[in-house]
Amino acid sequence: RRETRGQLPAEPAARAAVAAMGAAAAGCVEGLLGPAPRVPKSIVLKYFPIAGRAEPIRLALMLGKLPYEDHRIPGTEWEEKHKALMPYGQVPVLIVDGKCICQTKAILRYVGKLAKYNGACLYPKDALAAAQVDELLDAFDDLWILLAPTYNIKDEAQKVEARRQLFALPDGPAAAKLAIFDRMLVGVGDGFCVKEAGLSVADLMYFSFLSVLRSGFVDGLSPDLLQPYPNIMRHKEKIANIPAIRDYYQDGGRSNPNAVPYYEVFQPGR
Repeated sequence: RRETRGQLPAEPAARAAVAAMGAAAAGCVEGLLGPAPRVPKSIVLKYFPIAGRAEPIRLALMLGKLPYEDHRIPGTEWEEKHKALMPYGQVPVLIVDGKCICQTKAILRYVGKLAKYNGACLYPKDALAAAQVDELLDAFDDLWILLAPTYNIKDEAQKVEARRQLFALPDGPAAAKLAIFDRMLVGVGDGFCVKEAGLSVADLMYFSFLSVLRSGFVDGLSPDLLQPYPNIMRHKEKIANIPAIRDYYQDGGRSNPNAVPYYEVFQPGR
């Protein structure tokens, strides 16, 4: 059988080898990007009737137009009826076709892979962009680590003072974290946290968690907490003015069905 220079032998083994190489390459690409996630038949989000850690998840589900049950557990029922049923004894928990997903960031990444806004997933498929989004999601842990010990302070006045010291300019440890977040928003072009990702779950976390801090929900922190950080405030206004998000917060029956305080800061101009 004649061979031509530059061509592989047309033998069955050679054909199989070429096919295997092609399949391997395709597998590498699929391993990076992954197959398109299956949209579940049933989604239930369990959390309390506050914004808290569930708010970016709610926004991602809403933006992606993913039908879900927003189960807001009354605080009076938590210990007796619900805590023991949660895998880690805490919320948020997302129940997807009967299977539980726990931990805020894990849930947010999962929903971000399902939810699309303007044709793009809220969690990027590009590996580098996804890592940049993950970096910002994880960076918030550094802020909560500073704030968490204040919840153990029994005396209310001491608790409030400890929190004010954390966020005091120029040397408060939490203020230093906010300054980093503010600098990271400089020069991002379109105003989103990760330019290559567009609107992502990182933006929803920035918007939600920083709004909670200044909402009045955390004693000792006031609505003007973020005024020294102009880039954070511009980002907040950008997200708040996305039509779907603006409409969501204007409809209290959807965004705040229990009519609890502290939701005003999520609206534009607040």
